[in-house]
Amino acid sequence: MAPTAEFCGIDPEGMGQLATSLRGAADRLTAYSEEFDGKLRQRGISTPALREIADIADWGGTQVSMLHGRIDLINALGEGAPELGGGGDRSSLVRLPDELEGFETARGLANMYGNDILVNHGGELQATLVHEHADEVAQLAKNPQAAAAFFALLPAKARDSLPSLIARTGSKTAKQDLAAFSAALGAALRAPALVPAFAKVRNDLVKPTDKTTAWNRLALLKGANAPSGVRSAAARGLALDGFTKDPRQDRRAVGPIETKAYGYSSDLVAMGLEVLAGDGAAVRDAFSKMGGTDVKLSQIDKMKLFLDYAKVIDTGDEVADAFGRVMEAGTEATTEKAGQHSPAAAAFALDAIRAAGSFGDGLPEPARGSMLTIAKSYIHELASGARFDKAVDRASGMGVPENWITLPGLTPAFYLSPGDTHRFLKTFVGDKRLTDDFDKTAAQFRHDTLTAAARLDAQGGTRHFERTARAFGDFAGLEFKATLDVRGERDATNDLIIDITKNTLALGVDRIPLVGPLADEGVKAGWELAKAYGISTALDGWADSFETRVEEVTGARSDFVLRQKYDMAHILHEAGYPASEPPAELISKSTGDLKTYDELLAEAKREASDGKKWEQMLGEKLTPYERWMDSNGKFDDKVEDASNFQASEQAKEQIRLWG
Repeated sequence: MAPTAEFCGIDPEGMGQLATSLRGAADRLTAYSEEFDGKLRQRGISTPALREIADIADWGGTQVSMLHGRIDLINALGEGAPELGGGGDRSSLVRLPDELEGFETARGLANMYGNDILVNHGGELQATLVHEHADEVAQLAKNPQAAAAFFALLPAKARDSLPSLIARTGSKTAKQDLAAFSAALGAALRAPALVPAFAKVRNDLVKPTDKTTAWNRLALLKGANAPSGVRSAAARGLALDGFTKDPRQDRRAVGPIETKAYGYSSDLVAMGLEVLAGDGAAVRDAFSKMGGTDVKLSQIDKMKLFLDYAKVIDTGDEVADAFGRVMEAGTEATTEKAGQHSPAAAAFALDAIRAAGSFGDGLPEPARGSMLTIAKSYIHELASGARFDKAVDRASGMGVPENWITLPGLTPAFYLSPGDTHRFLKTFVGDKRLTDDFDKTAAQFRHDTLTAAARLDAQGGTRHFERTARAFGDFAGLEFKATLDVRGERDATNDLIIDITKNTLALGVDRIPLVGPLADEGVKAGWELAKAYGISTALDGWADSFETRVEEVTGARSDFVLRQKYDMAHILHEAGYPASEPPAELISKSTGDLKTYDELLAEAKREASDGKKWEQMLGEKLTPYERWMDSNGKFDDKVEDASNFQASEQAKEQIRLWG
């Protein structure tokens, strides 16, 4: 072991010789003081000096006892350490951190729990005793080497059944008490391995064993925040390697006492996943090695095993929930920024999306929320995957497809096929709550990307705006096509109508989305409308049916197609695309910028009278808007092209061929 600043070298053999010598010296002093004390007293001579000698002898005796105890402690903690020196220079020196006082505390706790509380008591008294000293165990987390000593000295039988032992006392604080032991274990595992005997504990924690012991080890590790390597090795060795080799076995390991006490699953597979959850490096390492060399499955196939298992086992919801959170961790969906994912996380995400997508709407419900989290984090990849303008026959992969045209603001780490994109969207769009959450992200992403494209086009003669509009038209349409497939046309369409009427003045809402939350509603409305544009010509009679049902809900004609054109114009102008100054009547007093379509509509409705319907008033207000755009040819062409691309039905038609 390399020297450290905290080095403490002790030779137990030499210390034993010292103890023996001290014991002999103390005995001789005691005998001497007794002999001369008796003789001097017979002659009436006071002997205070001899009493001091006797006290020294007594002190020596106590030190002998301490030294023997220290020797036992050092030998126990040094167990498993390689012998130092070589040849004739062999030494029994044991190297430990300079933590002897902390080690004594750890030994006391280990002895109290392992040889008394956990073996000599039961029921309520045992629960009380466990809880009374749990804080002392938790304090060991502040001294990792002492924590390592505690687990090295705690009998293996107690350590390997600790969660069950605590739960079976009926303790109301079982979860809190187990957390104290887990915190101490985690500290020991994260610290440098300076206590040799703890190495065996560390190795034992991850070794395959019977189901009950494996569950107890995983339960102890779950709250330990152990290093990634330990998490991966434990999850695999105690649960997941065996599962991957034979997924048909029943993996339930404990009963309702433990599950109720901690809220943990009784299923080893779920518990193995729980230990991985939250640690992306551990997740990726575990899935890359799972099953060992005997298992020839791809990473995607391994992922599918868990979902298949979750669909047939009674504990399936727990497995699916844990699996979803493991996928979140492995993809770094909550720790890395969208569009800036690391290669390792992105490669894992590609496999996760393909594996989950193969189940589509059949994905177990508890995993759907995690798929939403991944979808929001990998919005760049999904938006690119929905594109039909280039490489429509592409297969999903990390490489850039042939003849691909990169769009500014879209920075995918991998490239999905339209079919894989469609299938993955189906994993969560059947849940209106999840879809609404996703749409908020998609809507803002669309608005920001279109705005950035418009600014680039304003600097030169590029057509990024039109291509970006087309890409998001495809994306919105593909999402709604997935929704139709999962929920059925009538249900999906009704919800779309409700969302549009809620978010846009064009269909009756009397608020103007200009700034703050209202501006957010306007951005969201743009995405909802894009979904309607994208699907409206894909299905026979759908557009007419949609219009009719909008009128049934709102009592007004739907202007969603009309609005799209003016939304595109507003984004272009806001981004600074070259055009003449708009007429004064088109400038908003509230913002000083070009009026939105919703603002013009609100004015038309306010100013309508018996003599003029609001539709006529709106036409009059849009007339100067149209003339202004007509007088700016390039601006007008860009608006028209972008609007037409948004309404393209290609995504929906082509998914039939390329899905």
